[in-house]
Amino acid sequence: MKIGCFPVRPLLYTLAALGIFRAGFQFYWGHHHVCTAIIPLFYFAFNIFLIIAVHKREVKTLKWAQRATLAASILSVIPFLLLPVFTASFLASGEWEKWDANDTHVHPEKYGNLTSPDFRFFIGATAGLIVEAGAAFLIAVELFKYFLITRIWRAEHDLGIHTEGFDCP
Repeated sequence: MKIGCFPVRPLLYTLAALGIFRAGFQFYWGHHHVCTAIIPLFYFAFNIFLIIAVHKREVKTLKWAQRATLAASILSVIPFLLLPVFTASFLASGEWEKWDANDTHVHPEKYGNLTSPDFRFFIGATAGLIVEAGAAFLIAVELFKYFLITRIWRAEHDLGIHTEGFDCP
């Protein structure tokens, strides 16, 4: 079974492995409180379950993986709605100048007219659009995973229906 020139199962393995890498990166980089630590752990477990379900090739497990992928696709809309607004307002308000990351202070007055309201608005709007595009890409990846797991489930389901009652090696 292929999508274009890519086999479906290795493509799904690759997307799930990238999801595991993303969850690990998010957990390592941004767990400042409980909520930002729990979400990457759930995403990590979801991608592990997806790999196991595709490897087992059982209809029941694939159906649960399909449901979990649909739930992850629906839940990934929440960052799409919130993160661009948070990012744009954080940068446009000038709060990013006060943010102290790794004990390094940002001094925008050294770099020209970075403190003007027009420049802050421009940077905030640009950052909001970039974050929105990234969130839309992540939603598209989750929907593509749903499409792939549905294709695998249908193939296994049809194979189970047509081979029922026959001894298969």
